[in-house]
Amino acid sequence: MEKLCDNYYLGANKNNYILYERKVNDERVESFKKIGYYTSLEAIYHALINKEIKDDLSIINNIKKINDLINELKDFTIHYKSAN
Repeated sequence: MEKLCDNYYLGANKNNYILYERKVNDERVESFKKIGYYTSLEAIYHALINKEIKDDLSIINNIKKINDLINELKDFTIHYKSAN
């Protein structure tokens, strides 16, 4: 798995990209929850941004936070494509 941003990670199988969310419980045990399967990185971006907005509606009024998230995803894409 590759870290996308904050608590989100990217995995893959031969057909799809898989988006995971990192969770840490009260005992500091780390786990990863599958968010969904996607056929493109662009689809993951849309899903991740939508999830962030739904989880924190105040983000709608915070353009900087949205822009930061998009830039993190762009940086990951550049790194990921150059590594593969």
